[in-house]
Amino acid sequence: MFVLTSSRTFSGAEEFSYNLKNLKRATLVGETTGGGAHPVRGERVSDRFVVRVPFMRANNPISKTNWEGTGVEPDVKVPASDALEKAQALAKEAIEKRAAH
Repeated sequence: MFVLTSSRTFSGAEEFSYNLKNLKRATLVGETTGGGAHPVRGERVSDRFVVRVPFMRANNPISKTNWEGTGVEPDVKVPASDALEKAQALAKEAIEKRAAH
């Protein structure tokens, strides 16, 4: 399986990507993701301002960490605009390799 990522991949999509990568169930192709692992909620600090404060922490049982602030690194780094084409080429390579055996 190939998962395409970009700098705009965030939150739940990052967790999906991070978990598949750590389980070695997918190859991530594209850019490092945005880095939003901790769920936040708005806390009112005045009648005019609300701050968003993390209230939980996501932890992957394999890596014992998460992607907060750093994002998820793809296995194959390419610009997001080239990720689909690169993933298709990698898939074709894998199919041809299997057919040769």
